[in-house]
Amino acid sequence: MSKRLSIFVVVLMVLVFALTACQPAAPAPAEKPAAEEPVAEAPAAEAPAAEEPAAEAPEAKYGLFMSHMTNAFTIEMSDAVKAKAAELGVELTVYDGGQDPAKQVSQVETAVTQGIGCIVIEPASVDGLVPAIENATKAGIPVVVVNQAISKPEAASSFVGVSNVEGGILEMKTAAEAIGGKGNVAFLLGPMGSDAQIGRTEGYYEVLKDYPDIKVVFEQTANWKTDEALTLVENWLQTGTQIDAIVANNDGMALGALKAVEDAQLLDKIKIYGLDATPDALAAVKDGKLAATVSQSTTAQGQTAMETCYKIVQGETVEKEILVDFTLITKDNVDQFIQ
Repeated sequence: MSKRLSIFVVVLMVLVFALTACQPAAPAPAEKPAAEEPVAEAPAAEAPAAEEPAAEAPEAKYGLFMSHMTNAFTIEMSDAVKAKAAELGVELTVYDGGQDPAKQVSQVETAVTQGIGCIVIEPASVDGLVPAIENATKAGIPVVVVNQAISKPEAASSFVGVSNVEGGILEMKTAAEAIGGKGNVAFLLGPMGSDAQIGRTEGYYEVLKDYPDIKVVFEQTANWKTDEALTLVENWLQTGTQIDAIVANNDGMALGALKAVEDAQLLDKIKIYGLDATPDALAAVKDGKLAATVSQSTTAQGQTAMETCYKIVQGETVEKEILVDFTLITKDNVDQFIQ
């Protein structure tokens, strides 16, 4: 090796050594921390789920079960219930029982199975509708009986109407006084077994206890119908039997009697009395043809019955019996009742 090369090698080794000495020492590995007890981590709070609006209970469906829809009284009653239902904003279905208790029972039973929410019923029979009303009540369906009571009033939630006996008393007493407390009378009756027929006729006989000189010469049902009453009275008149007054369980039959008496030109001899204060009867009273009629506040009954049913559905407490008053209407006050 030449001297110059030897010197170069020595210098190179010195430089390498110097560079190595200048490098910083590698840091000692950090001590491993003592193991810690695992801490149970609280679960992250979930964002509250948006509350779904509570499902609204379906609106109750209401049913009006009329004994029939064949005269001015039942139409006025039905219209009053429908008007109040519209005012309250509820759904109402009207059923026509056709004066057939069995049909009305079937209508009620079907409505119950279909989930009717409340029943307003003008029963066609005091006894025949009791089982259907009891079954509806047991199923939790409120039942409001209107106008014609049933023989078991506790079966229903409430009764809205009149005392038919009192109505009969008012009508018959008016007739008895008009004929001077003596003479012959004839009675036109509603469907046999209906509350109005039973009660009003009972009222007639209650009055007759005080008038022994008044004799009942005819007494038959015309089923609330004008045409049936017309035929009956025509037959009575053809017998030649003296009749001083005809007292009818309702205005429809009274108007039938009026037509028969008028046709026979006997209006000056036979006085005719009705009950319901229907528009046609009021007109006949104003004309001096019908001696009198009795108002049983038909519209008030219907409206009150519907309102009572609605209150029960809303959870309110109602009276078990709600009665409206009768009013005697003669030529002297008829203008107050004609709309």
